Amino acid sequence: MRQALLTRRAALVVGAIGCFALAAVLLTLALDVTHWNDAMRADDVRYRATPEATDLWQPATAMPLDAGRTLLGVRDDVDFRRAVRALRLARLEDATAGDAELALRRNEAQARLEAIAGGDGDKVRRSRAAGLLGALGLARLASETQERVALLEATIGNLQFAIALDPGNEEAKFNLELAIQRGRGLQLTEGAGGTNPSPGGAGSKGAGAGDAGTGY
Repeated sequence: MRQALLTRRAALVVGAIGCFALAAVLLTLALDVTHWNDAMRADDVRYRATPEATDLWQPATAMPLDAGRTLLGVRDDVDFRRAVRALRLARLEDATAGDAELALRRNEAQARLEAIAGGDGDKVRRSRAAGLLGALGLARLASETQERVALLEATIGNLQFAIALDPGNEEAKFNLELAIQRGRGLQLTEGAGGTNPSPGGAGSKGAGAGDAGTGY
């Protein structure tokens, strides 16, 4: 009888400890969710003022594997924000930029956008990512002189893909028209004696020469 009572008490103690542990986990998870909610709002504001900040959308959390972000369902939102930030830091409006650091930033932006556009998430978000890939391609056409035909084809392909995902993507349609115009100019340049030797020369007008911002 006494042994049974001791066993029952031990079970109650273990159960109580388990309940306290579960409560602690749930409280920690709730705090992480709150931190993520606060960070999304606050860092959206900070991004507008200081996009170069490296700790945007990265709240301090306690749960492993970003459980709070997963529970809140903002993983795709965060990935898209970081891709747009990378694209902004790539300075698409600078048609003459060609330094190594800028090239790395543009490569980062491209990789992030490709991951979103080629994923299986929301079609509208994927369309926006593909459209921004097209805008990046137009900017690169204005500052790069190698493999311009292949780059133009990839740019047009990205913009067409964006429109296929979301026929209401007016920005992609705008930039597609600019890309097609750019293609005509590039064909004329190629027919006149090879690739355009200098960004901004014949056939280099349009979004890639500095007006891409009006299309995205």
